[in-house]
Amino acid sequence: MLNRPTYRLNPQDVGQPRGIGINVLFNNGTNVFNTTYTTKEQVKSNLINYILTDKGERFFDPLFGGNLRASLFEPDTTFDNVAARLEQEIYAYVPNIIIRDITIRKLSDQNTVNIILDYSINNQDDNLVLNVSTTDLSK
Repeated sequence: MLNRPTYRLNPQDVGQPRGIGINVLFNNGTNVFNTTYTTKEQVKSNLINYILTDKGERFFDPLFGGNLRASLFEPDTTFDNVAARLEQEIYAYVPNIIIRDITIRKLSDQNTVNIILDYSINNQDDNLVLNVSTTDLSK
């Protein structure tokens, strides 16, 4: 018997490309809303949206969001605590993801927080790197 590799594909990723969501990055210059066509693209967009949203910012779901503004400027907060909380909360809003690692570190010379999220979706590894300026968060 042949041992063939097993692939887990989302049905929306097979066949004729259809838009399944909206990319949260709006800056390509041609359209206001950029469509995502694969589950992998949409999950990355959902993660960016979740991490950069503050709790209470989304109507009808006040617990949604990574709450970085409040978390990063508390005196007793460590990046490990923020990473552990983010990992736990992301599973509630993006349940089909497997998080491998979340690393948060401060780039002191640039007043920037670097967030690296390694994860997999449908057996496809991916990572997300966000550089968030602390001056942007304090607005």
